[in-house]
Amino acid sequence: MTRIHRLLTLILLLAAVPAARAQEERLVEELRGWAEKGDSDAQFELGLRLLTGEGLKKDEKLGAEWLEKAARQKHLRAQFLMGSLFEDGIGVKRDDTQAFEWYRRAGENGFAAAQHAVAMAYDLGRGVAQDATAAAAWLEKAAAQNHAPSQTALAAKFERGVGVDKNPSKAALYYLRAAQQDFVPAMSRLANLYYTGTGVPVDYRRAGAWYQRAARSEDPWAANNIAWFLATCPDESLQNGELAVQFATRALRIMDEAGEEQRYEMLDTKAAALARNGEFLEALLWQKKSLSLLQEDREISEEERKSLREEFEKRLDLYKKQTPYLEPEAKPEANSAPLPQDSILREEGLPGGDSKTKSGKNRGKGTVV
Repeated sequence: MTRIHRLLTLILLLAAVPAARAQEERLVEELRGWAEKGDSDAQFELGLRLLTGEGLKKDEKLGAEWLEKAARQKHLRAQFLMGSLFEDGIGVKRDDTQAFEWYRRAGENGFAAAQHAVAMAYDLGRGVAQDATAAAAWLEKAAAQNHAPSQTALAAKFERGVGVDKNPSKAALYYLRAAQQDFVPAMSRLANLYYTGTGVPVDYRRAGAWYQRAARSEDPWAANNIAWFLATCPDESLQNGELAVQFATRALRIMDEAGEEQRYEMLDTKAAALARNGEFLEALLWQKKSLSLLQEDREISEEERKSLREEFEKRLDLYKKQTPYLEPEAKPEANSAPLPQDSILREEGLPGGDSKTKSGKNRGKGTVV
Protein backbone atom coordinates (compact mmCIF):
# COMPACT_ATOMS: atom_id res chain seq x y z
CA MET A 1 0.00 0.00 0.00
CA THR A 2 1.42 3.42 -1.01
CA ARG A 3 1.70 6.37 1.37
CA ILE A 4 -1.25 8.14 -0.28
CA HIS A 5 -3.38 4.98 0.00
CA ARG A 6 -2.58 4.68 3.72
CA LEU A 7 -3.49 8.34 4.22
CA LEU A 8 -6.82 7.93 2.42
CA THR A 9 -7.61 4.84 4.49
CA LEU A 10 -6.88 6.73 7.72
CA ILE A 11 -9.11 9.64 6.62
CA LEU A 12 -11.98 7.24 5.88
CA LEU A 13 -11.59 5.55 9.23
CA LEU A 14 -11.57 8.85 11.10
CA ALA A 15 -14.63 9.99 9.19
CA ALA A 16 -16.45 6.82 10.19
CA VAL A 17 -15.95 7.43 13.94
CA PRO A 18 -18.43 10.33 14.29
CA ALA A 19 -20.96 8.47 12.14
CA ALA A 20 -20.70 5.37 14.31
CA ARG A 21 -21.00 7.50 17.44
CA ALA A 22 -24.08 9.24 16.09
CA GLN A 23 -25.66 5.89 15.22
CA GLU A 24 -24.96 4.62 18.73
CA GLU A 25 -26.56 7.73 20.23
CA ARG A 26 -29.67 7.25 18.07
CA LEU A 27 -29.90 3.62 19.21
CA VAL A 28 -29.64 4.64 22.87
CA GLU A 29 -32.33 7.31 22.45
CA GLU A 30 -34.63 4.83 20.73
CA LEU A 31 -33.94 2.34 23.53
CA ARG A 32 -34.77 4.98 26.13
CA GLY A 33 -38.02 5.77 24.34
CA TRP A 34 -39.16 2.15 24.40
CA ALA A 35 -38.07 1.81 28.02
CA GLU A 36 -40.13 4.84 29.04
CA LYS A 37 -43.13 3.28 27.29
CA GLY A 38 -42.77 0.26 29.58
CA ASP A 39 -41.03 -2.29 27.34
CA SER A 40 -39.26 -4.64 29.79
CA ASP A 41 -36.57 -5.75 27.31
CA ALA A 42 -35.69 -2.12 26.61
CA GLN A 43 -35.66 -1.33 30.33
CA PHE A 44 -33.31 -4.25 30.92
CA GLU A 45 -30.99 -3.24 28.07
CA LEU A 46 -30.95 0.41 29.15
CA GLY A 47 -30.26 -0.54 32.75
CA LEU A 48 -27.41 -2.80 31.67
CA ARG A 49 -25.87 -0.06 29.53
CA LEU A 50 -26.07 2.43 32.39
CA LEU A 51 -24.42 -0.08 34.72
CA THR A 52 -21.54 -0.74 32.33
CA GLY A 53 -21.26 2.64 30.61
CA GLU A 54 -21.77 1.14 27.19
CA GLY A 55 -22.90 3.82 24.73
CA LEU A 56 -23.72 6.39 27.44
CA LYS A 57 -22.39 7.79 30.69
CA LYS A 58 -22.11 5.18 33.41
CA ASP A 59 -24.68 5.59 36.20
CA GLU A 60 -25.04 2.54 38.43
CA LYS A 61 -27.87 3.98 40.55
CA LEU A 62 -29.99 4.87 37.49
CA GLY A 63 -29.09 1.56 35.88
CA ALA A 64 -30.37 -0.32 38.92
CA GLU A 65 -33.62 1.69 38.80
CA TRP A 66 -34.28 0.70 35.18
CA LEU A 67 -33.43 -2.91 35.89
CA GLU A 68 -35.88 -2.93 38.78
CA LYS A 69 -38.62 -1.63 36.47
CA ALA A 70 -37.96 -4.58 34.14
CA ALA A 71 -37.69 -7.01 37.05
CA ARG A 72 -41.09 -5.98 38.40
CA GLN A 73 -42.53 -6.97 35.03
CA LYS A 74 -41.15 -10.50 35.60
CA HIS A 75 -38.19 -10.07 33.26
CA LEU A 76 -36.18 -13.08 34.44
CA ARG A 77 -32.68 -11.84 33.63
CA ALA A 78 -33.49 -8.51 35.25
CA GLN A 79 -34.74 -10.26 38.39
CA PHE A 80 -31.57 -12.34 38.52
CA LEU A 81 -29.35 -9.32 37.97
CA MET A 82 -31.17 -7.39 40.70
CA GLY A 83 -30.20 -10.20 43.04
CA SER A 84 -26.58 -9.79 41.99
CA LEU A 85 -26.71 -6.00 42.48
CA PHE A 86 -28.04 -6.34 46.03
CA GLU A 87 -25.55 -9.11 46.77
CA ASP A 88 -22.60 -6.97 45.64
CA GLY A 89 -23.94 -3.53 46.54
CA ILE A 90 -23.79 -2.12 43.00
CA GLY A 91 -26.17 0.78 42.35
CA VAL A 92 -28.07 -0.16 45.52
CA LYS A 93 -27.21 -0.63 49.17
CA ARG A 94 -25.85 -4.12 49.81
CA ASP A 95 -28.65 -6.27 51.22
CA ASP A 96 -28.46 -10.08 51.33
CA THR A 97 -32.16 -10.42 52.16
CA GLN A 98 -33.17 -8.38 49.11
CA ALA A 99 -30.69 -10.32 46.99
CA PHE A 100 -32.26 -13.59 48.11
CA GLU A 101 -35.78 -12.35 47.37
CA TRP A 102 -34.89 -11.33 43.82
CA TYR A 103 -33.07 -14.60 43.19
CA ARG A 104 -36.09 -16.46 44.56
CA ARG A 105 -38.49 -14.62 42.26
CA ALA A 106 -36.42 -15.45 39.19
CA GLY A 107 -35.94 -19.00 40.44
CA GLU A 108 -39.63 -19.56 40.95
CA ASN A 109 -40.15 -18.38 37.39
CA GLY A 110 -37.77 -21.10 36.19
CA PHE A 111 -34.47 -19.24 35.70
CA ALA A 112 -31.80 -21.90 36.35
CA ALA A 113 -28.95 -19.54 37.34
CA ALA A 114 -31.26 -17.91 39.90
CA GLN A 115 -32.28 -21.32 41.27
CA HIS A 116 -28.58 -22.05 41.76
CA ALA A 117 -28.12 -18.70 43.53
CA VAL A 118 -31.05 -19.47 45.87
CA ALA A 119 -29.44 -22.82 46.68
CA MET A 120 -26.12 -21.15 47.49
CA ALA A 121 -27.91 -18.65 49.74
CA TYR A 122 -29.52 -21.51 51.67
CA ASP A 123 -26.19 -23.31 51.87
CA LEU A 124 -24.37 -20.29 53.29
CA GLY A 125 -27.26 -18.82 55.30
CA ARG A 126 -26.92 -15.61 53.27
CA GLY A 127 -30.11 -13.54 53.38
CA VAL A 128 -32.07 -16.56 54.64
CA ALA A 129 -31.74 -19.16 57.39
CA GLN A 130 -29.20 -21.85 56.54
CA ASP A 131 -30.94 -24.98 55.26
CA ALA A 132 -29.00 -27.71 53.44
CA THR A 133 -32.18 -29.60 52.52
CA ALA A 134 -33.74 -26.55 50.89
CA ALA A 135 -30.47 -25.89 49.08
CA ALA A 136 -30.51 -29.40 47.62
CA ALA A 137 -34.14 -28.99 46.51
CA TRP A 138 -33.31 -25.81 44.60
CA LEU A 139 -30.25 -27.41 43.06
CA GLU A 140 -32.46 -30.24 41.80
CA LYS A 141 -34.67 -27.69 40.02
CA ALA A 142 -31.69 -26.16 38.21
CA ALA A 143 -30.03 -29.52 37.57
CA ALA A 144 -33.21 -30.72 35.85
CA GLN A 145 -32.61 -27.89 33.36
CA ASN A 146 -29.12 -29.24 32.65
CA HIS A 147 -27.42 -26.39 34.54
CA ALA A 148 -23.90 -27.78 34.92
CA PRO A 149 -22.82 -25.85 38.07
CA SER A 150 -26.00 -27.01 39.83
CA GLN A 151 -25.54 -30.61 38.69
CA THR A 152 -22.02 -30.48 40.12
CA ALA A 153 -23.08 -28.91 43.41
CA LEU A 154 -25.91 -31.43 43.77
CA ALA A 155 -23.49 -34.27 43.02
CA ALA A 156 -21.23 -33.05 45.81
CA LYS A 157 -24.19 -33.18 48.20
CA PHE A 158 -24.99 -36.77 47.21
CA GLU A 159 -21.31 -37.67 47.51
CA ARG A 160 -21.10 -36.36 51.09
CA GLY A 161 -24.70 -36.78 52.20
CA VAL A 162 -25.37 -33.09 52.89
CA GLY A 163 -29.04 -32.11 52.68
CA VAL A 164 -29.80 -35.43 50.96
CA ASP A 165 -29.23 -39.09 51.73
CA LYS A 166 -25.68 -40.05 50.84
CA ASN A 167 -25.64 -41.72 47.43
CA PRO A 168 -22.25 -41.80 45.63
CA SER A 169 -23.80 -43.51 42.59
CA LYS A 170 -26.18 -40.60 42.10
CA ALA A 171 -23.27 -38.25 42.63
CA ALA A 172 -21.36 -39.96 39.82
CA LEU A 173 -24.33 -39.64 37.46
CA TYR A 174 -24.76 -35.91 38.13
CA TYR A 175 -21.01 -35.31 37.79
CA LEU A 176 -21.13 -37.14 34.46
CA ARG A 177 -24.01 -35.00 33.16
CA ALA A 178 -22.11 -31.82 34.00
CA ALA A 179 -18.77 -33.19 32.75
CA GLN A 180 -20.35 -34.00 29.39
CA GLN A 181 -21.06 -30.27 29.11
CA ASP A 182 -17.32 -29.62 29.53
CA PHE A 183 -17.74 -28.25 33.06
CA VAL A 184 -14.21 -28.62 34.42
CA PRO A 185 -14.96 -29.06 38.17
CA ALA A 186 -17.34 -31.92 37.32
CA MET A 187 -14.73 -33.62 35.13
CA SER A 188 -12.20 -33.52 37.97
CA ARG A 189 -14.66 -34.83 40.56
CA LEU A 190 -15.85 -37.64 38.28
CA ALA A 191 -12.24 -38.62 37.62
CA ASN A 192 -11.65 -38.79 41.36
CA LEU A 193 -14.64 -41.11 41.81
CA TYR A 194 -13.22 -43.47 39.20
CA TYR A 195 -9.81 -43.22 40.83
CA THR A 196 -11.11 -44.12 44.29
CA GLY A 197 -13.96 -46.44 43.33
CA THR A 198 -16.55 -44.18 44.95
CA GLY A 199 -20.02 -44.72 43.49
CA VAL A 200 -18.50 -46.36 40.41
CA PRO A 201 -16.07 -49.26 39.92
CA VAL A 202 -12.38 -48.39 40.05
CA ASP A 203 -11.36 -47.45 36.52
CA TYR A 204 -7.96 -45.82 36.17
CA ARG A 205 -8.26 -45.38 32.41
CA ARG A 206 -11.51 -43.44 32.71
CA ALA A 207 -10.08 -41.45 35.61
CA GLY A 208 -7.07 -40.52 33.51
CA ALA A 209 -9.18 -39.62 30.50
CA TRP A 210 -11.38 -37.26 32.51
CA TYR A 211 -8.38 -35.74 34.31
CA GLN A 212 -6.80 -35.18 30.92
CA ARG A 213 -9.87 -33.53 29.42
CA ALA A 214 -10.19 -31.22 32.42
CA ALA A 215 -6.52 -30.28 32.06
CA ARG A 216 -7.13 -28.82 28.60
CA SER A 217 -8.67 -25.86 30.41
CA GLU A 218 -6.71 -23.08 32.08
CA ASP A 219 -7.65 -24.36 35.54
CA PRO A 220 -4.38 -24.81 37.48
CA TRP A 221 -5.89 -27.47 39.75
CA ALA A 222 -6.94 -29.52 36.73
CA ALA A 223 -3.32 -29.47 35.54
CA ASN A 224 -2.20 -30.40 39.05
CA ASN A 225 -4.65 -33.32 39.16
CA ILE A 226 -3.45 -34.92 35.93
CA ALA A 227 0.17 -34.42 37.02
CA TRP A 228 -0.51 -36.27 40.28
CA PHE A 229 -2.33 -39.03 38.42
CA LEU A 230 0.50 -39.54 35.91
CA ALA A 231 3.08 -39.55 38.69
CA THR A 232 1.41 -41.78 41.27
CA CYS A 233 -1.26 -43.95 39.58
CA PRO A 234 -1.20 -47.56 40.87
CA ASP A 235 -1.53 -48.78 37.26
CA GLU A 236 2.04 -48.61 35.99
CA SER A 237 0.90 -48.57 32.36
CA LEU A 238 -0.67 -45.14 32.94
CA GLN A 239 2.35 -43.54 34.61
CA ASN A 240 4.31 -40.93 32.67
CA GLY A 241 6.94 -38.97 34.56
CA GLU A 242 7.83 -36.61 31.73
CA LEU A 243 4.22 -35.54 31.14
CA ALA A 244 3.63 -35.33 34.87
CA VAL A 245 6.48 -32.80 35.21
CA GLN A 246 5.07 -30.76 32.31
CA PHE A 247 1.58 -30.59 33.82
CA ALA A 248 2.86 -29.86 37.34
CA THR A 249 5.02 -27.04 35.96
CA ARG A 250 2.05 -25.69 34.02
CA ALA A 251 -0.14 -25.65 37.13
CA LEU A 252 2.43 -23.56 38.99
CA ARG A 253 2.90 -21.25 36.00
CA ILE A 254 -0.84 -20.55 35.73
CA MET A 255 -0.97 -19.72 39.44
CA ASP A 256 2.06 -17.44 39.08
CA GLU A 257 0.62 -15.61 36.06
CA ALA A 258 -2.63 -15.07 37.96
CA GLY A 259 -0.71 -13.54 40.86
CA GLU A 260 -1.76 -16.35 43.20
CA GLU A 261 0.44 -17.61 46.01
CA GLN A 262 2.14 -20.98 45.60
CA ARG A 263 0.30 -23.87 47.21
CA TYR A 264 2.02 -26.65 49.13
CA GLU A 265 -0.23 -29.22 47.43
CA MET A 266 1.10 -28.22 44.02
CA LEU A 267 4.71 -28.30 45.18
CA ASP A 268 4.08 -31.77 46.59
CA THR A 269 2.74 -32.80 43.16
CA LYS A 270 5.76 -31.29 41.39
CA ALA A 271 8.05 -33.31 43.65
CA ALA A 272 6.13 -36.53 42.95
CA ALA A 273 6.30 -35.85 39.21
CA LEU A 274 10.06 -35.23 39.31
CA ALA A 275 10.58 -38.41 41.30
CA ARG A 276 8.54 -40.42 38.79
CA ASN A 277 10.77 -38.93 36.08
CA GLY A 278 13.90 -40.05 37.94
CA GLU A 279 14.92 -36.52 39.00
CA PHE A 280 15.26 -37.29 42.69
CA LEU A 281 17.52 -34.39 43.73
CA GLU A 282 15.03 -31.87 42.34
CA ALA A 283 12.19 -33.85 43.92
CA LEU A 284 13.85 -33.51 47.33
CA LEU A 285 14.15 -29.74 46.93
CA TRP A 286 10.49 -29.32 45.93
CA GLN A 287 9.27 -31.61 48.70
CA LYS A 288 11.21 -29.62 51.30
CA LYS A 289 9.70 -26.42 49.93
CA SER A 290 6.19 -27.91 50.11
CA LEU A 291 6.80 -28.81 53.76
CA SER A 292 7.91 -25.25 54.45
CA LEU A 293 4.77 -23.78 52.86
CA LEU A 294 2.59 -26.27 54.73
CA GLN A 295 4.07 -25.08 58.01
CA GLU A 296 3.29 -21.46 57.11
CA ASP A 297 -0.36 -22.07 56.16
CA ARG A 298 -2.60 -20.67 58.90
CA GLU A 299 -5.87 -21.62 57.19
CA ILE A 300 -5.75 -25.29 58.18
CA SER A 301 -6.13 -26.89 61.57
CA GLU A 302 -3.14 -28.20 63.49
CA GLU A 303 -4.58 -31.71 63.24
CA GLU A 304 -4.75 -31.47 59.44
CA ARG A 305 -1.27 -29.92 59.30
CA LYS A 306 0.16 -32.77 61.35
CA SER A 307 -1.46 -35.40 59.12
CA LEU A 308 -0.21 -33.75 55.92
CA ARG A 309 3.26 -33.24 57.34
CA GLU A 310 3.52 -36.95 58.07
CA GLU A 311 2.49 -37.76 54.48
CA PHE A 312 4.93 -35.27 52.99
CA GLU A 313 7.81 -36.49 55.17
CA LYS A 314 7.16 -40.10 54.13
CA ARG A 315 7.44 -39.05 50.50
CA LEU A 316 10.59 -37.11 51.31
CA ASP A 317 12.13 -40.29 52.73
CA LEU A 318 11.18 -42.19 49.57
CA TYR A 319 12.89 -39.62 47.35
CA LYS A 320 16.03 -39.82 49.50
CA LYS A 321 16.03 -43.54 48.67
CA GLN A 322 15.49 -42.68 44.98
CA THR A 323 12.04 -44.26 45.02
CA PRO A 324 8.99 -42.55 43.48
CA TYR A 325 5.73 -42.38 45.40
CA LEU A 326 2.93 -44.76 44.38
CA GLU A 327 -0.68 -44.41 45.47
CA PRO A 328 -2.12 -47.54 47.12
CA GLU A 329 -4.65 -49.57 45.15
CA ALA A 330 -8.15 -48.22 45.63
CA LYS A 331 -10.71 -50.36 47.44
CA PRO A 332 -14.00 -49.96 45.57
CA GLU A 333 -17.28 -49.56 47.41
CA ALA A 334 -19.67 -52.49 47.44
CA ASN A 335 -22.54 -52.40 44.95
CA SER A 336 -21.00 -49.62 42.85
CA ALA A 337 -22.32 -49.71 39.29
CA PRO A 338 -20.68 -48.52 36.05
CA LEU A 339 -22.01 -45.57 34.08
CA PRO A 340 -23.04 -46.88 30.66
CA GLN A 341 -23.64 -43.28 29.52
CA ASP A 342 -19.93 -42.48 29.95
CA SER A 343 -18.35 -42.55 26.49
CA ILE A 344 -15.07 -40.86 27.46
CA LEU A 345 -12.88 -43.76 26.30
CA ARG A 346 -14.45 -43.77 22.85
CA GLU A 347 -14.27 -40.00 22.61
CA GLU A 348 -10.61 -39.97 23.58
CA GLY A 349 -9.76 -42.92 21.34
CA LEU A 350 -8.51 -45.01 24.25
CA PRO A 351 -8.46 -48.83 24.53
CA GLY A 352 -11.87 -50.19 25.40
CA GLY A 353 -13.76 -47.66 23.30
CA ASP A 354 -14.26 -47.00 19.60
CA SER A 355 -11.69 -44.70 18.04
CA LYS A 356 -14.38 -42.33 16.80
CA THR A 357 -17.04 -40.26 18.51
CA LYS A 358 -20.65 -40.33 17.37
CA SER A 359 -19.89 -37.37 15.13
CA GLY A 360 -17.07 -39.36 13.54
CA LYS A 361 -14.39 -37.04 14.90
CA ASN A 362 -11.83 -37.92 17.53
CA ARG A 363 -12.16 -35.39 20.32
CA GLY A 364 -8.87 -36.31 21.93
CA LYS A 365 -5.57 -34.43 21.74
CA GLY A 366 -3.32 -37.24 22.84
CA THR A 367 -3.73 -39.70 25.69
CA VAL A 368 -2.36 -40.28 29.13
CA VAL A 369 -0.67 -43.52 28.10
